[in-house]
Amino acid sequence: MSETNRNIELRSEKVRNIIGQIPSRIVRMGITVIFMVVLALLAGAYFFRFDHIIEVPATLYPESNQICYTLEVPQNNLKQVSVGQKLVITVHSQNSFTTTIQQTDTTLHINRKSSYFKIRGIINNTQFTVDEMIKA
Repeated sequence: MSETNRNIELRSEKVRNIIGQIPSRIVRMGITVIFMVVLALLAGAYFFRFDHIIEVPATLYPESNQICYTLEVPQNNLKQVSVGQKLVITVHSQNSFTTTIQQTDTTLHINRKSSYFKIRGIINNTQFTVDEMIKA
């Protein structure tokens, strides 16, 4: 017999049981570390938000010396839109306007292609004028 086999056979049954077990302290520390990592990921997912970008068609039109807009937000994206939220309207990839959402319509509009909600508001920009309806 080899010498390693003789050494294992010489040890008592208690020693063989201890050698075959993982120390409970290491198991508890591992479970604690895994729990802390999962908790940190959940906390990060709750506190760190990102902006949603929704590209929808916009219509700009003049109304009593102001520029008004109407957006058609798809039905499944309405939860991501709220009054007071930042809004950027780009016209033909040249002019961009930043404003806030002022009014959301709760009536669902349905046509053959899609279903959407309308969002309306006013652009407060004196450098840009609209003489007729523009689809952006």
